[in-house]
Amino acid sequence: MKGKKIVLTSDPTMMSTYHGGAILGFTATLPKSVLPDFAFRRLFCPPMAAASDGSALLAPCGMRKVEAALLEAGFDRSEVMVAHPDHLDKAIGPETEIVGITHDDPLGKIALREIEEMIGRGEPHNRSKFLALINHPLIKEHKPKLVVGGMGSWELLGEDVPVDHIFLGEGEGDFPEICRSIINGDEVPKVIRGTAVAGGDIPVNRGPTIAGIVEVGRGCWRGCSFCSPSMRTVRHRPLDKILDDVTVNLKAGQKDVVLHSEDVFTYGSSGAKLDGEKVKKLFREVKRLGPRTVDISHVSLATAYQNQDLLREVSRIVGVGRDQKYMSAWVGIETGSCRILQMHMPRKASPKNPESWPEIVRDCYRLFGEESWLPVGSLVLGLPGETAEDVLQTIELVESLKDYTGLLMPLFFSSMSETRLGGTTSFGKDRAFPEHWELVGLCLEYNLRHLKALHRFYSERMTVGPGVHAVHKGITLIADVAMTKYLKRMKRGEPPN
Repeated sequence: MKGKKIVLTSDPTMMSTYHGGAILGFTATLPKSVLPDFAFRRLFCPPMAAASDGSALLAPCGMRKVEAALLEAGFDRSEVMVAHPDHLDKAIGPETEIVGITHDDPLGKIALREIEEMIGRGEPHNRSKFLALINHPLIKEHKPKLVVGGMGSWELLGEDVPVDHIFLGEGEGDFPEICRSIINGDEVPKVIRGTAVAGGDIPVNRGPTIAGIVEVGRGCWRGCSFCSPSMRTVRHRPLDKILDDVTVNLKAGQKDVVLHSEDVFTYGSSGAKLDGEKVKKLFREVKRLGPRTVDISHVSLATAYQNQDLLREVSRIVGVGRDQKYMSAWVGIETGSCRILQMHMPRKASPKNPESWPEIVRDCYRLFGEESWLPVGSLVLGLPGETAEDVLQTIELVESLKDYTGLLMPLFFSSMSETRLGGTTSFGKDRAFPEHWELVGLCLEYNLRHLKALHRFYSERMTVGPGVHAVHKGITLIADVAMTKYLKRMKRGEPPN
């Protein structure tokens, strides 16, 4: 086996179908002592199918973009392979020069770190599988250059891990030339910062993506100090290229499409003033291609609040309640404190002022409930300057949302190098107020309350049989009982262990 010159891959937690329910990927944050590997792989994170040559039939969207960029830059298809992590023996050999790894959270410095600290049961699947990949016997034997990119590559900065290059930022423009330099034996820096590409230059995928993700645009103008996408200029892709990516997925047998950007409703605009006609045309044209369901990855609460009729019209175009049970989107609540909003994300409520934030959140959740949208809301705990009073205001806001179906994800603040708070200290459980634990317990209570309804909704798009569905329901019941003692402690303002 000579091996492909450039191999693109990731560990099994990133290269999975998640049984058609991408939310199951969050189980990668759990350690083996809580969720054994056989159960993790079988019930939550099953391996995707592989072709006879060892290539992965599905891949993360970012990996597909890099693959397309390499091919458009002149590399031959025989030189580039998106490899299945379970079949690297068919991809890596003595002629392999580069192994490019895409990852969102390789060392667990975001969600994984706080869970690991709180339950104290060892490293999570995500980290252990990433470390196993970069120490794979074939990589040790043939010694290709390891290049790690993706949203989580910043986590490797300053860490003692055996990788040759850390690629930060966008890869479509610079990665092909970096590969040529490595192959030619030129000196390449350890840390590489990729430059942004224009929306029209983001290539069309050459293969289908996990969850049917189709990129609509990049960047965010709101400028939140802890968020890396807000550091990027807003750009959107031409409609014809978006539709080409949808077609690639549908032709490969994918049935569901997820339109991805930091705020899909801003498609075709560069700031607070939306172009509603372009947004509606986007959804109409995607729907016309015939996917079973259409979802979006993210929407800004302020955008939804200011454009409620647009959200209702998108629901009608997609066919919520007719062709699909629901739509879902990740929404950033982050805090209930107007003071913290003004300090770290002053444009988050724009064009309203920060004092309107609790009203915006509550009104959006009411709208989501009316339109059968399922929000996954993030909260950031421990932002610099946060006081107990700020946390109490967030608790009050979360309490007001308890009757609306969704998920709430409380995340301890992590200092990401590619943000304006990159030089500050991350927040850990040793610095948590009793009010922080009360908030985490409240979020846990909220999630447990809505798990059954979420399972009923999400089952529309999942690919498992009745046996696995029954196991998932059983695990939901067990989790409800098992987490009660932790929930009670946290609701009293105490750490879970």
